[in-house]
Amino acid sequence: MTIAELAKRVNGIVEGDCAVDIVGVAALDDAVAGDVAFLADRAGKMYLSQVAACRASAILVPLDWKGEHASTLIRVGSPNRAFAQIAPLFAPPPVRHPPGIHPTAIVGEGVSLGEGCAIGAYAVVGDHCVVGRRCIIEAHVVLGEFCVLGDEVHLYPHVSVRERVKMGNRVMIHNGTVIGSDGYGYNVTLNAAGQPVIEKIQQQGVVELADDVEIGANVTIDRARFGATRIGRSTKIDNLVQIGHNVHVGECSGIIAQAGIAGSARIGNGVTIWSQSGVSGHIAIGDRSNVRPQSGVKDDVAPGGDVYGSPAVPKMDFARQMLVYRQVEKLKERIAGLEARLGEKNGDAHQRRIKEDVHDTM
Repeated sequence: MTIAELAKRVNGIVEGDCAVDIVGVAALDDAVAGDVAFLADRAGKMYLSQVAACRASAILVPLDWKGEHASTLIRVGSPNRAFAQIAPLFAPPPVRHPPGIHPTAIVGEGVSLGEGCAIGAYAVVGDHCVVGRRCIIEAHVVLGEFCVLGDEVHLYPHVSVRERVKMGNRVMIHNGTVIGSDGYGYNVTLNAAGQPVIEKIQQQGVVELADDVEIGANVTIDRARFGATRIGRSTKIDNLVQIGHNVHVGECSGIIAQAGIAGSARIGNGVTIWSQSGVSGHIAIGDRSNVRPQSGVKDDVAPGGDVYGSPAVPKMDFARQMLVYRQVEKLKERIAGLEARLGEKNGDAHQRRIKEDVHDTM
């Protein structure tokens, strides 16, 4: 496929040789002749030097981008979007999962399997599960009793789904994730001897995943104490995320790696919770809010909020705090300079007094 043909697919404007054939996709610093690379919509300064040194045959860049380059450019409205459209053209063929049940799989009593399902090696489908059409349950997946899956659900190897979990259509869950484990619920009492005893509170609820939810690897989503832990339509959850019992996450939200959400928190629609952030229990994060990386949220966030820091505060308050910190550092430097100068003057005065004393004694 030529550069001209690629550009036509993404409504791009070519600057350079448009007849060169493209045979693959690559990152800016890995690309070689025959590859197409891209400069992200909001790329940092580091990537500008990579564009200049890039050996790709073509690079997708924003319409107004200016900079040094040795490759043919394809100018587009959004390089991110254009690259996402182009990449599948050069991807290897997807792994096929022919319909059927592997001989080593265990399917329990009263299970309903929809048309075209593929059940992989050593998978376990618990009693009375209902599995929709064209679902893929890969090797070593465990699906607990009375689970309900919609159509075209894909569970990758070693996913564990506990009893009575419900999923909508086109849910995708990656390796090692656990859905429906017990929430962190305990009660401390004293026994007859006055010693503390920790009693487990039964977790009777379920987890419900709506249509088009995607969950990364090694995520844990706890079942509700009662009622349901809910993840809304088209929400995407990155690897290594913890979601506590009775949490409700709205539609089209994103939760990024190593974030944690404590029990009974309410996350609105279109919310992004960035990596290594923590959300306290029983609070609300309003629609379209941003929780920035490594933030600790202990209070409600209004719709459209943008919070930073730990404890998390609104963007402008965070900026003022950083400004105060920088001003304090500058003041410390000025004070240190003034003290040094004062010390020099005091030293000069002391030397003069010594000389005067010596002169008087002679």
